[in-house]
Amino acid sequence: MNDQVLGKAPGIAGLLVYINEKIGVGAVLSLYWFLFWLLNGFDKFFNDAEFYGVNFKMGLEQNMLPKLGLDTSLAAPLAVIVGVIEVGLGLLFLLSLIAFVTRKPHRYEVGHACIVLSVLFFALLSAGAILLGERGHVMTQGLFIGTLLVSGLTLHVSNKAST
Repeated sequence: MNDQVLGKAPGIAGLLVYINEKIGVGAVLSLYWFLFWLLNGFDKFFNDAEFYGVNFKMGLEQNMLPKLGLDTSLAAPLAVIVGVIEVGLGLLFLLSLIAFVTRKPHRYEVGHACIVLSVLFFALLSAGAILLGERGHVMTQGLFIGTLLVSGLTLHVSNKAST
C-alpha cells in the first residue's frame, strides 16, 4: 500500500495512523472492557475447583460467607448474580464497541455510560469486600476503578481532540 492509503506518515507510522483513523481509541477501550467483563462473567458460571484462576464461588463458600455467619449455600446464587451483571456490562461495552466502529454520533456518551456503570459495580463489590473483611479485594477493585477512570479520561480527551 502506498503512503496515501496508509495515512499521512510513511511506513509503520503510516500504518499506525491508518489504524487510528479507522478504529480509534474508543473502540480499543470498548473491546478491552467487553472482553474483561464477558470473561469475568463467564468465569462465575464455568469455574470449578480445578479451574486455574480465582474461583469466586469457592471464595464465598470458604472465606466470605462464614465470616458473616451466613449459610454457604448462598454462594452459588450470589456468584450467578455477579456473573449475570458482569456479562451484562460486557454486552453494554459490545454496544459501545459497535457504536465506535460504526461511528455513531453518541458513541462517546455510550462509552462513558458503560464506564460509569462499571465504576458503580466495582464500588458495590468494594463495599461487599469491606463488609466481608477481604481487604485484598478492595485494593484490586480500587485498581480497576482507577483503570476505568483513566479509560474515561482517555475517551474524554479523544472526544475533544476529534471535535
